[in-house]
Amino acid sequence: MRKYQPSINLQDSDKITWLANQIFAAYPQEVTGLKLYTLDCEKVLRGGDLDPQIGIYRDAEDGPCDICLAQTKAWRNRVVAQNVVYNSKFQIESI
Repeated sequence: MRKYQPSINLQDSDKITWLANQIFAAYPQEVTGLKLYTLDCEKVLRGGDLDPQIGIYRDAEDGPCDICLAQTKAWRNRVVAQNVVYNSKFQIESI
């Protein structure tokens, strides 16, 4: 996964779904669940109990985020939405 993702210009919920699909495709065996946080600067942060790796994702055309770089507030105090996404597979067998 790249630090800056290509510009996708999606609504927040679509961006969460798009990002989760990208991460699940890149790490199909390692990642089965994600916690994704939308910050007040509209960046998406992933991390938490389900995913020990933390990363901030934003559209490439936006460049670096001055708010995130300044780190004047803890990221947890900047969360405006939290989403949990699972990558589940079911196999149904006949008896």
